[in-house]
Amino acid sequence: MGLVVSGAAGETAPKNFLQSLALLRGSRYLLLIAALIAVGSVATTMIGDYQFPIIAKAYYGTNKVGLAAFFARFFGYMGLASLLLQLILTGRLLRSFGIRVTLFVLPMALLGGSLALLLVPILLTAVILKGSHSLLRHSLDKSSTELLYLPVAPEVKSQIKTFIDTFIWRVADGVAGVVVLLFTSVLKFSVGQISVVNFVFLAGWIAIAYGVRREYLNVLRRAIERRTLDPERTATGILDATTTGVLALALERGDEQQILYGLSLFEMGGQPGRHPMLRDLLQHPSPAVRQRALRLLGEAGDREILPRVEKMLADESTEVRTEAMHYLVVHAGRDPLTLAAMTTELPDYSLQGSVVAYLARTGDPDNFHAAQFIFRNMLSGAGSEAARARTDAGSVLGTIPPHSSLHSELLNLLRDDNPDVVEQALLSAGNIQRREFLPPVIEKLGQRRLAPAARAALAQYGERAVGTLQDYLNDEEVPLPVRKQIPGVLAGIPTSQSVTVLSNSLIQGEPGLRYDVLKAMNKLRRSDPALLLPSVLPHAQLENMLRAELMGYYRSFQILAAVDPRASTATRAPGREPLLSRALCERMHQELERIFRLLALLYPPRDIHNAFVGLASPRPQLQANALEVLENLLRNDLYRLLAYVLDPEITLPRKLNFARQLVGVSVDSPAEALRILLHSEDRWMRACALHAVGEARLAELSADLPHVSRAGDALLEETWQWTNARLAPAATS
Repeated sequence: MGLVVSGAAGETAPKNFLQSLALLRGSRYLLLIAALIAVGSVATTMIGDYQFPIIAKAYYGTNKVGLAAFFARFFGYMGLASLLLQLILTGRLLRSFGIRVTLFVLPMALLGGSLALLLVPILLTAVILKGSHSLLRHSLDKSSTELLYLPVAPEVKSQIKTFIDTFIWRVADGVAGVVVLLFTSVLKFSVGQISVVNFVFLAGWIAIAYGVRREYLNVLRRAIERRTLDPERTATGILDATTTGVLALALERGDEQQILYGLSLFEMGGQPGRHPMLRDLLQHPSPAVRQRALRLLGEAGDREILPRVEKMLADESTEVRTEAMHYLVVHAGRDPLTLAAMTTELPDYSLQGSVVAYLARTGDPDNFHAAQFIFRNMLSGAGSEAARARTDAGSVLGTIPPHSSLHSELLNLLRDDNPDVVEQALLSAGNIQRREFLPPVIEKLGQRRLAPAARAALAQYGERAVGTLQDYLNDEEVPLPVRKQIPGVLAGIPTSQSVTVLSNSLIQGEPGLRYDVLKAMNKLRRSDPALLLPSVLPHAQLENMLRAELMGYYRSFQILAAVDPRASTATRAPGREPLLSRALCERMHQELERIFRLLALLYPPRDIHNAFVGLASPRPQLQANALEVLENLLRNDLYRLLAYVLDPEITLPRKLNFARQLVGVSVDSPAEALRILLHSEDRWMRACALHAVGEARLAELSADLPHVSRAGDALLEETWQWTNARLAPAATS
């Protein structure tokens, strides 16, 4: 069923006959739809292409002109009647009864007409039978069948619907012809007696309609629970009573995000607010839910909520107050300035913001000038409420239409000294999504207080922000706290463009940043495995990065073995290692995690994760099991690279010999190992190496100290000064 539900990540539509047939056979729901259409086609073909024309010809005899005139009048009147039914009644019937009822209207009507034709095989009963078919088949029945495709992904629907409407329908026509030929030519059934045969197909039609109705409810419920229906991609002109009932149940039981999702689905159909459940949402704790429900009720012209809306003018949310003002102006003819002057418990700036939002939404130039005047007053206020007024002003900017000149004020609010003001401005920037706001939004990622709002805003920008995020991620002049947040933001924009940016940013001098990039890629693979297919992310690129990480890991192993051989063989009790040994072990653990995160992009993530956990365990049996999993999973060359350093049964000399062959050089003394660390890119390792040099008073490394990069780092500078002081007496002596 996973390929049926709309919007499934990584979903692939069938591209040919065999793929369409395989998809049909693999989905109970699509199979039921195909069976419903096929059986209905057989039944209606037997009526329309055999019984009706045969009886008409028998009635008119040799009068071909009269027969032609009869057919012309009949099909002309039926076409007009079907059009009127579609325009006037179909939508109302679907909204009132839903597909639970409308799927059965045509087969039940044909069942009654076939019974009449069996008992009285004359032209009148044939006209009634064929008229029922012509009137309902391409209006109510067609609309009901189309609604069955609502939970089907649009890209799958277009192909599978074509397959059903061509191949399945034509096969059904052929079956109908064979059945008629068999029962009329071989079994000598009369025209009226063919209705007995058709009873079987009509009964099957009704039974299948019952099954497809039940399966539709199950599929739709799952789609709503998983939020896989996409309102922007799922085109429908109406929501029937059955679908609306399922949506209303989701609104009653869901959390805030579930309810907002359900409300967005309500907007797919005509008269979206015609459900009593929406009125109950006007008291929901979430401002976003209250505002969305009020908008839908207003669009539906519901005037019974007028007393409630008047009270909502005092709502704590600017968006809700604005929506309430819009409702009262449109549906009650109230003046917005008069509403703003009403005595409420809210401060002046709060209602001013609602007035600004409403006036800006009208599109009237005069109203816009008034909105601009009020908005400038909100920004220029002084006193204890000035910051609250600016916060409300920032919120208002996110509710007014795009391309408004008022949006230029947002840049100043994004640089405000008050974090509450900036936070609201960030959220509004996400709603507006103008490119000039991207740099200040990204820069706020480095501030812990504002980072969540900045991430939320960038997620709303979506793919439009990816290119700018790439520039900031790979710019070494951008502060590291900002850069380290960007991979997580890209993981929240699950597109192939995000994957490309992350894969192109894997080579980072800062190990922590490299880890963040890998972590984001792992998250994208979990959310949508198709995003990291070889066609999007070449595996050769990942394998090159994997080999580079492995070489770095073996280099760290060489350094650790030179500095502290016992730490590299784990013979010392945990917690008693010198600072440098502990730092090197932590670094190697981080390098190993990066290696396994790369492996999780190439192999099944769950197996790789379990192997990593097993290797980190102190229990030898779990370590052995993890190595066995890797041996069965990885290519021989990759497994050999890992096993030589991870297998506890391999001796230290053998490991060091393998490391020397892989890296190309060896580390032969503690002094040489410390010299390497003093010039490494890892600031913490430089600090630990400086401390080790000073603690051991290694005067032979004095010449290296002036070249150690400190770059204004307080810890490095302090450790460097301490080490110099420790080495000074040794140098003097």
